[in-house]
Amino acid sequence: MNRDREIDPAADSLAWREAHLPELTPARVAALKKAGFDADRLRHLARTTYGRSLAVSVLVCFTDAYPQAASVQDVARAGEANRRITSRSSAQFEKALAAHGLHSQGPRSDAAAGSVLPPLLPGRRPTTSRRWWLGWSLALLLALFGTTLLASLDFGIGAVLGAVLLAVGWLLLVRRLAYGPYRNQVPKRTRLLYAAAAVAFVIGSAGAADAVMLCFGQHGVGRVDSATQETGTHGTVYTQCSVDEPDGSWAELRFGGACPGPEGTPVPMFYFAGGDDSTPWRPVPGTAGSVAPLVALWGVGTLVGCGLLTRAALTP
Repeated sequence: MNRDREIDPAADSLAWREAHLPELTPARVAALKKAGFDADRLRHLARTTYGRSLAVSVLVCFTDAYPQAASVQDVARAGEANRRITSRSSAQFEKALAAHGLHSQGPRSDAAAGSVLPPLLPGRRPTTSRRWWLGWSLALLLALFGTTLLASLDFGIGAVLGAVLLAVGWLLLVRRLAYGPYRNQVPKRTRLLYAAAAVAFVIGSAGAADAVMLCFGQHGVGRVDSATQETGTHGTVYTQCSVDEPDGSWAELRFGGACPGPEGTPVPMFYFAGGDDSTPWRPVPGTAGSVAPLVALWGVGTLVGCGLLTRAALTP
């Protein structure tokens, strides 16, 4: 059969571009030729919907046009494309696959189709770039939500929920979304970087409230209002100090414990105007100098956590 009889390179190239398929650069054309595929015939194959799926799998297996690693289905579709548009034998096709660290299970393999994945090659992401970065970005946002926003309202709740959210981010966003079918092949280095980032975020959450107040709150001198005995959720009795803020509103201090002095004692503090009735953030006693160490702890922990997560995302 004359395989070139109906090929129209100009029309096929136009259809290729209209289908938004990757550009066949000289390097990719050379890689295809080395694997036994002619670029013009591949473009012609992609004129149909089914042929397009075969062409995409060929590109996944033998070029850098797509970032994800080739799956068993990709290898099978590339094999079908090999039979349709090349004269290479199955043995030659297997050699081309082996040069890229791949292999064909064959139609009568004991392993069910799709149940065995080819090894994840170094430097190649297991999914598309969009899915990869979406997973890591959402994991980062989840970490910041728990260890900065929630921790700025309540350190205990923020640290615990932050750790839980980081675990959820790992299981659902990194392993399932970013790694997809390769979730069980996450490199040890990536796991260690994520764990270290989680520790940094949780440690940094201790200074989240001070950082929020220093950056967004107001500073002034209020006065001690009163100290009351309250009972916590586990039956623990503790002292809670309330103050009159500089704007005249009333609020409880963020942390429990004795008041800085008797009733009427001046107290420098960071606060949001309006008191407990207008904002969930409680005032933090102190000056810029006294809260600076905790703000620095939050800053260092958060920056280190972000850096470690970024490093993990850049080393698939």
